[in-house]
Amino acid sequence: MTRLDAVKVFRGTPSNQREPGLYSAAQRQSAMWSRDPRVNVTYRTLRYPGDWGQAWCSERPREKGIDVLIALELVDQARAGTHHIVILASHDTDMEPAIERAFRERQVRIETAGWQGARRLKPHGRNVWHTALNATDFVNTRDRRDYWS
Repeated sequence: MTRLDAVKVFRGTPSNQREPGLYSAAQRQSAMWSRDPRVNVTYRTLRYPGDWGQAWCSERPREKGIDVLIALELVDQARAGTHHIVILASHDTDMEPAIERAFRERQVRIETAGWQGARRLKPHGRNVWHTALNATDFVNTRDRRDYWS
């Protein structure tokens, strides 16, 4: 029987100085998710445009460096060989070279998961097992907790 050993979440987090309410909500969410010892949440502060907070600023804060962290973790997990399967939940084609590198390690099986109908990752020369999640899966897995209180 296969069991889930670890879940690694990578995401951007609002700045405590620029968006204290969103920052606090993100911290409460991370604390809740991390109650499960299998879950590890890695945050990187969002990058804000220089004119952030000005009425004319239409640019939104952006995640920077998250893709690199995910790619490094994927390759590190493949090299470590501590898990039989590593599943990458992403549609970002920037992950394809990391999947290719992880396959070279041959210590672990690499799979992908994502939303049905979205772009599927296809690393060069590899057929990767992919699990497509549908709208029902989304509803069943959505975190409905209120982290604003």
